[in-house]
Amino acid sequence: MSQIAQTAENPDSPIECVHSVATTEAERLFPKSKSKIPLVGIDLLGGDHHHPEYILDTLHGIYRRVNDPLRLLVFATPDICSRIESFQELHSELMPKNSLFHYEVEEVIHMDDDPLLAIRRKRDSSMSVGMRLLKENKIDALVSTGNTGALIANARMHLPLLEGIQRSALITLLPTKKSPIAVLDVGANIECTPENLVQFAQMGLAYQKSRGISHPRIGLLNIGTEEKKGRGELRETYKLLQKFNTSDEAPIFIGNVEGKEIFSGNVDVLVTDGFTGNVFLKTAEGISSFILETLHENQAILPFSKPLLNRLEKELYSAEYPGAIICGVDGIIMKCHGDANPEALTNGVQGAIRLVNGHFIAKMKQQLKDFC
Repeated sequence: MSQIAQTAENPDSPIECVHSVATTEAERLFPKSKSKIPLVGIDLLGGDHHHPEYILDTLHGIYRRVNDPLRLLVFATPDICSRIESFQELHSELMPKNSLFHYEVEEVIHMDDDPLLAIRRKRDSSMSVGMRLLKENKIDALVSTGNTGALIANARMHLPLLEGIQRSALITLLPTKKSPIAVLDVGANIECTPENLVQFAQMGLAYQKSRGISHPRIGLLNIGTEEKKGRGELRETYKLLQKFNTSDEAPIFIGNVEGKEIFSGNVDVLVTDGFTGNVFLKTAEGISSFILETLHENQAILPFSKPLLNRLEKELYSAEYPGAIICGVDGIIMKCHGDANPEALTNGVQGAIRLVNGHFIAKMKQQLKDFC
């Protein structure tokens, strides 16, 4: 069944036509839905795994594991669209027609594409179409495993920045001994000015407050805790962040934080540039994987290791965390790893739904306004 035939049969399809995205013929594809269930766009075509079996396994896993009411719009090439239709018919109870839709695309931005050239030349790619649909409120959130640079550039091209923010940043949550820490930037901006880093701190505070932390504490990632440590821009950032503190309240900025102290849980927001943050994030993930693999391989010689292993898997396994959010733009975009497995993508979709239902963007705007 074609998309057009499917829509004619189902008048409650998720979104109305976007003239900048689709042709007049496609106006019949997406009449506006009155559903209050968030519609999440999911783009897996540009990731490391994009073959049909992976996409079908991922969709099956998402619908089995996500607890919230769910509607997905999957961007797919024509051959994958036909596979999705057949798969959906086979699993109609799990994936009813009013909860899973597909959008046919011909172009894909690949991992090795130059980000700026790709978004200019591939305007009808899955990523670009998804971003335009997000801009015009046809979908409520976008989850992607694609080229990070292209995703960030696409977001900057199509979505306005939030008031007071000059650059968007990638923000992610990591486990600590206490509560998860928000780390930003983890890859969007290789070089940052002190003013950029202060704005990252503001976004991190707003994000943690939107999660219910009433008094988040900020730390600046550096090579030592002393005020004079690090490069010139870090020393200047330190001075600017001190202005967050007032004499009549507990300090918000607690100073520089060394890498070894991050997982103690003494700070709620860790501020850094995208280069350092990305290296830190991937190093932390690599160490976590190494520990888990070593414990698995040595269960026979480690008494009582199974309870410990189960606990560590829950706390350290990267798939437990939903991915990185492109923070600072007026739209919810969840960036998952290019090699994310179905479990990680399930958590990415679940995380996006919770951000939508929790009015994340509205809360961010209000929190940022309070800083002005």
